Amino acid sequence: MNTEDSPYFAALVRMASDDRLGWDAISLAGRGISAYASAQIWMLEEGKSAADPMQLADLIEDFGTSVERIPDLWRRFNDERMSEANLVLELGEIVAHMEAWPGGNP
Repeated sequence: MNTEDSPYFAALVRMASDDRLGWDAISLAGRGISAYASAQIWMLEEGKSAADPMQLADLIEDFGTSVERIPDLWRRFNDERMSEANLVLELGEIVAHMEAWPGGNP
């Protein structure tokens, strides 16, 4: 996957490869990449054939609401408007939610 295809994936990749960040943040970004990819695979292999389209729509909206926070989180850290400790705290919440989402925990 190209990082230009997804601003969420791109932000996680930037976090995982930024030498300003410690291992806690890098680990969370890596877990986020894995959960994001697993959720996309679940959607293609299982989600699209779900029996209840309304439930699927709710799941997709829930996931989107969570991952949409990632690029802004990265921008705030990159622009020095957020500390690494706060980045780790907020990213940890997002990643935990992504991992709990169907297919999000490999």
